[in-house]
Amino acid sequence: MYIPSTQQIMAAGLAITGLVPTSDSVSKGSVMDYAVEKCLDTDGNIRCTKPFLVEKDACYSISWSTDGALSHTTVEVRDAGSAEMVYYRDTNGDWTPEKNELVYLDFKPKVWKTGNDTVNYEVKEC
Repeated sequence: MYIPSTQQIMAAGLAITGLVPTSDSVSKGSVMDYAVEKCLDTDGNIRCTKPFLVEKDACYSISWSTDGALSHTTVEVRDAGSAEMVYYRDTNGDWTPEKNELVYLDFKPKVWKTGNDTVNYEVKEC
């Protein structure tokens, strides 16, 4: 008997509700960088992306820009269930996941005394 995992059940639920994109853009939007270590801060600012599905051995192109005048932002791809970091990038580029999973993005400022900048991001299939 086949029993689906929690992640598979969540993925199916997302697909049914229409949260899984059907174009080559897997995830796109704007969030504030992660200067505050919470996805939703006390002021209601969103600091990490909505979760999205990635497939093992598929290619994803991750790009972002920061509105800050003097900033350098990196991205951390995190597992949506455990918040464990599964990938890190310092610049725009491609990523090939090692397994099927539900992930989200965190953007971290890397310039001292910066942060709280808006990050425009897009994840596309290669």
